[in-house]
Amino acid sequence: MGDMDIQAEKAIIIEQFKQVNDETLIQAFKNLLAYALKKQQEEFNIPDEHQQLVMDRFARIRKNPELLIDWDDASKTLRPQ
Repeated sequence: MGDMDIQAEKAIIIEQFKQVNDETLIQAFKNLLAYALKKQQEEFNIPDEHQQLVMDRFARIRKNPELLIDWDDASKTLRPQ
């Protein structure tokens, strides 16, 4: 589904939701949205341990630039999958 299709779907859902007066349904929808937003945020959160690992590797390379390997050379050592 393209971005325009998603935006149109969201607009339709919003208009339909404006017609709803059932408090239980509204609360259920709020819970569903809260769950979806939490899951979406978790997808983009990088754990602190992973961030620290990357920062440690950058620091190591800055101190020892000779450890860097040219991609063309490194790719020749990889086995084909």
